[in-house]
Amino acid sequence: MDLPQPTPACYACDVPAWRPRTYFSWAAHRRVRILGTTSPPPVTVPSWTQRGSTRGARAVLQTFLIFPLMGAFSPLTVIDRYRVKPLKGGAVFVSNHSSALDAVVMLQALPNRFRFRAFVVAAADSIFKRKWEAVLTQLLINTFPIPRAGGARPALDRLKDHLAHRWSVVIFPEGTLSRTGNIGTFKKGAAILAIDAGVPIVPAYIDGLYEVFPRFRRIPRRHPASITFGDPLFPQPGDDYDSFIARTEQAVRTLAGPKGLLRDAPAPTGSGSAEGSNYWY
Repeated sequence: MDLPQPTPACYACDVPAWRPRTYFSWAAHRRVRILGTTSPPPVTVPSWTQRGSTRGARAVLQTFLIFPLMGAFSPLTVIDRYRVKPLKGGAVFVSNHSSALDAVVMLQALPNRFRFRAFVVAAADSIFKRKWEAVLTQLLINTFPIPRAGGARPALDRLKDHLAHRWSVVIFPEGTLSRTGNIGTFKKGAAILAIDAGVPIVPAYIDGLYEVFPRFRRIPRRHPASITFGDPLFPQPGDDYDSFIARTEQAVRTLAGPKGLLRDAPAPTGSGSAEGSNYWY
Protein backbone atom coordinates (compact mmCIF):
# COMPACT_ATOMS: atom_id res chain seq x y z
CA MET A 1 0.00 0.00 0.00
CA ASP A 2 1.35 3.40 -0.93
CA LEU A 3 1.90 5.65 2.03
CA PRO A 4 1.23 9.39 1.84
CA GLN A 5 4.25 11.58 1.30
CA PRO A 6 5.43 13.61 4.30
CA THR A 7 4.53 17.27 4.32
CA PRO A 8 6.89 19.95 5.56
CA ALA A 9 5.96 21.48 8.89
CA CYS A 10 8.12 24.55 8.36
CA TYR A 11 8.77 25.98 4.92
CA ALA A 12 11.76 27.94 6.26
CA CYS A 13 13.71 24.92 7.46
CA ASP A 14 11.93 22.15 5.46
CA VAL A 15 11.60 19.85 8.48
CA PRO A 16 9.04 17.08 7.73
CA ALA A 17 6.05 16.93 10.03
CA TRP A 18 5.79 13.17 9.63
CA ARG A 19 8.01 10.47 8.27
CA PRO A 20 7.20 6.76 8.27
CA ARG A 21 9.74 4.79 10.31
CA THR A 22 10.17 1.05 10.55
CA TYR A 23 12.06 -0.94 13.13
CA PHE A 24 14.75 -1.75 10.58
CA SER A 25 15.32 1.87 9.55
CA TRP A 26 15.39 2.88 13.22
CA ALA A 27 17.87 0.14 14.04
CA ALA A 28 20.10 1.03 11.12
CA HIS A 29 20.03 4.69 12.10
CA ARG A 30 20.89 3.83 15.71
CA ARG A 31 23.71 1.51 14.63
CA VAL A 32 25.28 4.21 12.48
CA ARG A 33 25.04 6.69 15.34
CA ILE A 34 26.71 4.27 17.71
CA LEU A 35 29.52 3.61 15.24
CA GLY A 36 30.04 7.34 14.88
CA THR A 37 29.88 7.35 11.09
CA THR A 38 27.08 9.84 10.63
CA SER A 39 27.94 13.01 8.77
CA PRO A 40 27.16 16.32 10.45
CA PRO A 41 23.69 17.70 9.67
CA PRO A 42 23.56 20.38 7.01
CA VAL A 43 23.71 23.90 8.37
CA THR A 44 20.89 26.13 7.24
CA VAL A 45 20.76 29.91 7.22
CA PRO A 46 17.35 31.27 8.22
CA SER A 47 15.75 33.70 5.81
CA TRP A 48 15.01 36.24 8.54
CA THR A 49 18.65 37.35 8.58
CA GLN A 50 18.26 38.96 5.13
CA ARG A 51 14.83 40.54 5.60
CA GLY A 52 14.56 44.30 5.39
CA SER A 53 13.25 44.57 8.94
CA THR A 54 16.18 42.55 10.30
CA ARG A 55 18.69 44.57 8.31
CA GLY A 56 17.14 47.76 9.65
CA ALA A 57 17.36 46.51 13.23
CA ARG A 58 20.94 45.38 12.61
CA ALA A 59 21.86 48.82 11.27
CA VAL A 60 20.42 50.51 14.37
CA LEU A 61 22.19 48.12 16.75
CA GLN A 62 25.51 48.49 14.96
CA THR A 63 25.33 52.28 14.65
CA PHE A 64 24.14 53.10 18.15
CA LEU A 65 25.40 50.17 20.25
CA ILE A 66 28.09 47.92 18.75
CA PHE A 67 30.31 50.49 17.03
CA PRO A 68 30.20 53.09 19.86
CA LEU A 69 30.96 50.35 22.40
CA MET A 70 33.85 49.18 20.25
CA GLY A 71 35.16 52.72 19.90
CA ALA A 72 35.12 53.22 23.66
CA PHE A 73 38.09 50.88 24.14
CA SER A 74 39.47 50.69 20.59
CA PRO A 75 39.18 53.90 18.53
CA LEU A 76 39.28 52.98 14.84
CA THR A 77 41.15 54.70 12.02
CA VAL A 78 40.09 53.75 8.49
CA ILE A 79 42.76 54.23 5.82
CA ASP A 80 42.17 54.35 2.04
CA ARG A 81 38.47 53.52 2.12
CA TYR A 82 38.20 55.39 -1.19
CA ARG A 83 39.54 52.23 -2.87
CA VAL A 84 36.26 50.46 -2.06
CA LYS A 85 33.80 53.14 -3.15
CA PRO A 86 34.00 52.67 -6.95
CA LEU A 87 32.97 49.01 -6.70
CA LYS A 88 29.58 48.01 -8.05
CA GLY A 89 27.75 44.91 -6.92
CA GLY A 90 29.11 42.37 -4.47
CA ALA A 91 32.69 41.69 -3.40
CA VAL A 92 34.70 39.38 -1.15
CA PHE A 93 36.42 41.33 1.64
CA VAL A 94 39.41 39.64 3.29
CA SER A 95 41.91 40.56 5.98
CA ASN A 96 44.26 39.08 8.52
CA HIS A 97 42.62 37.47 11.56
CA SER A 98 44.21 38.35 14.90
CA SER A 99 41.12 38.93 17.07
CA ALA A 100 37.52 37.83 17.49
CA LEU A 101 36.63 41.51 16.96
CA ASP A 102 38.01 41.63 13.39
CA ALA A 103 34.57 41.19 11.81
CA VAL A 104 33.16 44.15 13.75
CA VAL A 105 36.02 46.39 12.61
CA MET A 106 35.67 45.27 8.99
CA LEU A 107 31.93 46.00 8.96
CA GLN A 108 32.43 49.35 10.69
CA ALA A 109 34.97 50.39 8.05
CA LEU A 110 32.84 49.44 5.04
CA PRO A 111 30.57 51.92 3.26
CA ASN A 112 26.91 51.44 4.19
CA ARG A 113 25.93 49.84 0.88
CA PHE A 114 28.37 46.98 1.58
CA ARG A 115 27.98 46.85 5.36
CA PHE A 116 24.23 46.25 5.33
CA ARG A 117 24.40 43.62 2.58
CA ALA A 118 27.29 41.49 3.82
CA PHE A 119 27.66 38.01 5.28
CA VAL A 120 30.43 37.25 7.76
CA VAL A 121 31.69 33.69 7.32
CA ALA A 122 32.03 31.76 10.58
CA ALA A 123 32.73 28.12 11.45
CA ALA A 124 29.56 26.10 11.97
CA ASP A 125 31.17 24.14 14.79
CA SER A 126 32.14 27.17 16.90
CA ILE A 127 29.56 29.86 17.67
CA PHE A 128 26.84 27.90 15.87
CA LYS A 129 27.06 25.10 18.42
CA ARG A 130 25.12 27.31 20.85
CA LYS A 131 21.77 28.44 19.51
CA TRP A 132 21.63 31.69 21.48
CA GLU A 133 25.10 32.70 20.28
CA ALA A 134 24.26 31.83 16.69
CA VAL A 135 21.07 33.92 16.75
CA LEU A 136 22.85 36.83 18.43
CA THR A 137 25.70 36.97 15.91
CA GLN A 138 23.31 36.51 13.00
CA LEU A 139 21.33 39.48 14.25
CA LEU A 140 24.31 41.73 14.99
CA ILE A 141 26.76 40.97 12.15
CA ASN A 142 24.91 38.49 9.88
CA THR A 143 27.17 35.49 10.37
CA PHE A 144 27.02 32.68 7.81
CA PRO A 145 27.98 29.15 8.98
CA ILE A 146 30.40 27.02 6.97
CA PRO A 147 30.85 23.36 7.99
CA ARG A 148 34.46 22.33 8.50
CA ALA A 149 34.01 18.56 8.79
CA GLY A 150 32.66 18.10 5.28
CA GLY A 151 29.58 19.26 3.45
CA ALA A 152 30.82 22.79 2.74
CA ARG A 153 29.89 22.73 -0.95
CA PRO A 154 26.19 23.64 -0.50
CA ALA A 155 27.14 26.55 1.75
CA LEU A 156 29.70 27.74 -0.81
CA ASP A 157 27.14 27.55 -3.59
CA ARG A 158 24.67 29.54 -1.54
CA LEU A 159 27.25 32.25 -0.89
CA LYS A 160 28.01 32.41 -4.62
CA ASP A 161 24.31 32.92 -5.26
CA HIS A 162 24.21 35.76 -2.74
CA LEU A 163 27.25 37.35 -4.39
CA ALA A 164 25.45 37.18 -7.74
CA HIS A 165 22.59 39.12 -6.15
CA ARG A 166 24.83 42.01 -5.05
CA TRP A 167 25.54 40.79 -1.53
CA SER A 168 29.11 40.75 -0.22
CA VAL A 169 31.10 38.31 1.90
CA VAL A 170 33.58 39.01 4.71
CA ILE A 171 35.96 36.10 5.18
CA PHE A 172 39.25 35.59 7.00
CA PRO A 173 41.35 33.28 4.80
CA GLU A 174 43.77 32.26 7.54
CA GLY A 175 40.88 30.25 8.93
CA THR A 176 41.96 30.61 12.55
CA LEU A 177 42.90 33.34 15.00
CA SER A 178 46.57 34.25 14.92
CA ARG A 179 48.66 32.89 17.78
CA THR A 180 51.32 35.59 17.56
CA GLY A 181 49.58 38.51 15.87
CA ASN A 182 51.42 37.81 12.61
CA ILE A 183 49.74 36.80 9.35
CA GLY A 184 49.32 33.10 8.63
CA THR A 185 48.94 31.22 5.36
CA PHE A 186 45.73 31.94 3.45
CA LYS A 187 43.38 29.13 2.48
CA LYS A 188 41.65 29.32 -0.87
CA GLY A 189 37.97 29.64 0.10
CA ALA A 190 37.90 33.36 -0.73
CA ALA A 191 39.42 32.69 -4.16
CA ILE A 192 36.83 29.99 -4.88
CA LEU A 193 34.01 32.42 -4.11
CA ALA A 194 35.51 35.30 -6.10
CA ILE A 195 36.45 33.35 -9.22
CA ASP A 196 33.26 31.30 -9.42
CA ALA A 197 30.97 34.27 -8.69
CA GLY A 198 32.92 36.71 -10.88
CA VAL A 199 33.49 39.31 -8.16
CA PRO A 200 36.66 41.02 -6.90
CA ILE A 201 38.54 40.37 -3.68
CA VAL A 202 39.21 43.47 -1.60
CA PRO A 203 42.28 43.01 0.64
CA ALA A 204 42.57 44.79 3.97
CA TYR A 205 44.96 44.78 6.90
CA ILE A 206 43.71 45.21 10.47
CA ASP A 207 46.27 46.47 12.98
CA GLY A 208 46.00 46.86 16.75
CA LEU A 209 43.28 44.36 17.61
CA TYR A 210 45.76 41.71 18.68
CA GLU A 211 46.67 44.10 21.52
CA VAL A 212 42.97 44.62 22.28
CA PHE A 213 41.54 41.12 22.29
CA PRO A 214 43.82 38.24 21.18
CA ARG A 215 42.72 34.63 21.32
CA PHE A 216 44.12 34.06 24.82
CA ARG A 217 42.51 37.13 26.46
CA ARG A 218 39.06 37.04 28.06
CA ILE A 219 38.58 40.76 28.65
CA PRO A 220 39.47 43.39 26.02
CA ARG A 221 41.89 46.15 26.91
CA ARG A 222 42.07 49.64 25.50
CA HIS A 223 44.24 50.13 22.42
CA PRO A 224 43.69 51.97 19.12
CA ALA A 225 43.09 50.00 15.95
CA SER A 226 43.29 50.73 12.24
CA ILE A 227 42.23 49.09 8.99
CA THR A 228 43.87 49.76 5.63
CA PHE A 229 42.17 48.84 2.36
CA GLY A 230 44.02 47.84 -0.79
CA ASP A 231 42.99 47.98 -4.41
CA PRO A 232 40.39 45.41 -5.46
CA LEU A 233 41.92 42.28 -7.00
CA PHE A 234 40.44 40.59 -10.06
CA PRO A 235 41.35 37.15 -11.42
CA GLN A 236 43.90 37.35 -14.22
CA PRO A 237 44.03 35.06 -17.27
CA GLY A 238 45.55 31.79 -16.15
CA ASP A 239 44.72 32.36 -12.47
CA ASP A 240 43.48 29.36 -10.53
CA TYR A 241 42.29 29.27 -6.92
CA ASP A 242 45.80 28.75 -5.55
CA SER A 243 47.51 31.50 -7.51
CA PHE A 244 44.71 33.99 -6.84
CA ILE A 245 44.72 33.42 -3.07
CA ALA A 246 48.52 33.63 -3.06
CA ARG A 247 48.29 37.03 -4.74
CA THR A 248 45.64 38.07 -2.21
CA GLU A 249 47.82 37.04 0.71
CA GLN A 250 50.73 39.01 -0.70
CA ALA A 251 48.50 42.08 -1.07
CA VAL A 252 47.51 41.89 2.61
CA ARG A 253 51.16 41.45 3.64
CA THR A 254 52.10 44.49 1.57
CA LEU A 255 49.45 46.56 3.35
CA ALA A 256 50.93 45.43 6.67
CA GLY A 257 54.36 46.90 5.84
CA PRO A 258 57.25 45.39 7.84
CA LYS A 259 54.80 43.32 9.89
CA GLY A 260 53.81 41.52 6.72
CA LEU A 261 57.24 39.90 6.53
CA LEU A 262 56.54 37.91 9.71
CA ARG A 263 54.57 34.66 9.74
CA ASP A 264 52.26 33.27 12.37
CA ALA A 265 53.29 30.18 14.32
CA PRO A 266 51.77 26.94 12.98
CA ALA A 267 48.90 25.38 14.88
CA PRO A 268 49.78 22.53 17.26
CA THR A 269 49.54 19.08 15.68
CA GLY A 270 46.19 17.46 16.33
CA SER A 271 44.53 20.68 17.38
CA GLY A 272 40.79 20.12 17.60
CA SER A 273 39.63 23.39 19.04
CA ALA A 274 37.04 25.59 17.39
CA GLU A 275 39.84 27.87 16.25
CA GLY A 276 42.20 25.08 15.28
CA SER A 277 44.18 24.45 12.14
CA ASN A 278 41.36 22.56 10.41
CA TYR A 279 39.51 25.69 9.35
CA TRP A 280 38.90 24.94 5.67
CA TYR A 281 38.62 28.55 4.55
